[in-house]
Amino acid sequence: MFFAFPLNSKPNWRSPPWMTILLIVVNCIIYFGPQRSEVAAWDKAVAYYVTSDLPRLELPRYLEYLRNSGDRERQALADRIEKALARRAVTYGARAMDRDVAFQAELHAGHIVRAEEPEYAHWQEQRTRFDQLKGPSFTARWASNPGDWRPVTLITAAFLHGSAGHLVGNMVFLFVFGYTVEMTLGRWRFLLFYLLAGMAGEVGDLLARWGSPVIGLGASGAISGLMAMYAMLYGRRRIRFFYQLLFYFDYVKAPAIILLPIWIGHEFLQQWLNPEGGIAYMAHAGGLIGGALLIAWHKHVHPETAVPVADEPPIDGYAAKKAEAEAFVKAMQLDQACTAYGRLAKLHPFDRDVLARYFNLAKLTHSDAHLHRAASDIFALDGDDPTTDTLLHETFQAYWVAAKPRPLLSADKMTRLAIRFSRCGQIADAERLGRLLLAQYPAHQHLPSVLLGLARAELARGGRERAAEHVRALATNFADSPEARIASELAT
Repeated sequence: MFFAFPLNSKPNWRSPPWMTILLIVVNCIIYFGPQRSEVAAWDKAVAYYVTSDLPRLELPRYLEYLRNSGDRERQALADRIEKALARRAVTYGARAMDRDVAFQAELHAGHIVRAEEPEYAHWQEQRTRFDQLKGPSFTARWASNPGDWRPVTLITAAFLHGSAGHLVGNMVFLFVFGYTVEMTLGRWRFLLFYLLAGMAGEVGDLLARWGSPVIGLGASGAISGLMAMYAMLYGRRRIRFFYQLLFYFDYVKAPAIILLPIWIGHEFLQQWLNPEGGIAYMAHAGGLIGGALLIAWHKHVHPETAVPVADEPPIDGYAAKKAEAEAFVKAMQLDQACTAYGRLAKLHPFDRDVLARYFNLAKLTHSDAHLHRAASDIFALDGDDPTTDTLLHETFQAYWVAAKPRPLLSADKMTRLAIRFSRCGQIADAERLGRLLLAQYPAHQHLPSVLLGLARAELARGGRERAAEHVRALATNFADSPEARIASELAT
């Protein structure tokens, strides 16, 4: 994994980047408006689907349909669905089948479950009920569908997102790169280039997945275009940026243009290593190439274009202390470095980089006091975004193993982590914390929320038996709680 985050400029709030802000608002309105309404309808429909006979009647035929297509993308999708069904994740297959426009046309035309079959009337009744609960699909209509493509989706797909985490991650990068590009190009040229970069990203994705039944959506192609525009506008000017490469991260000052081939190479490498991974690497690459070409043309036509340059950050007490801590690390004086980073963490308790380094140094030095404190500081972080989720979960896993004689976690921290892990899909560790809470704090006020979150997470991935265990635990220990009533409704 590689990403780089520029730290070279900041917004001018006397002349705010209104177009960047407007794009963020539009993306949020679409996601939390029609897309979220669609999700609520889908949840009701799929709850009916998994309890009906439709999985038995439709999914084996859909797998046969994919296998007989002769298309590599469809064969790979069939493999993924079979693996999901082996885990009883019926909803994955139902979602894939629902978004396959060609198959849906065959299904509703009576070419899959045929009228002469004994179960046809029963299937048609249940299929009609499912379609009514689901309603028309806003996302499928406006997303890019390589198997049934329409030109308008070159633009509309860039304003759709698959989850709140997907949206938040994209909007952060849209703001970070967007305000600088908008300040340089002006609002309307910025908007035009943003849309063109998004179209270039969609073209890249279509070329890589033509004929695939899996839809494409998200602002990633357009935002990749903004990243390329940023690098091209700054060119050989040295900028300061934060970067992460696999498990290593640091700050560096280097020419901006070196980021462009690194970004493009990274996307092609990931596509080669993981072509069926579910991430639109070629949309990113298409956006990067499109954004670079747009700025190359713009600078040829307007050679006087200049980008805003931020002042160098002043050397204050914090910067001096951080330089001292880094000097200890370079000199391999790890005990002193750990103590120095502990002081930095007190000064800036929300600086994730400092907290992560403090925790890693505490592990290396086997300092139990520092380890407990560093883990506690990280577990106190807020922020509903994938970066924070990843940091919290990786820290928890390392802390669980390294802490001696045992992890020091309050009941409140355990409930907070368990609920968060349930939401971000780390079910195993959420259940581990849930069991520990039941054993040590069986009457904790937030334990019902933990159990309800686990039940929902298990249902979302098709684990109805495990979900039922959490529902029973709620009914046994917190029978009168609102969470128990909600869970009983989920289980029916």
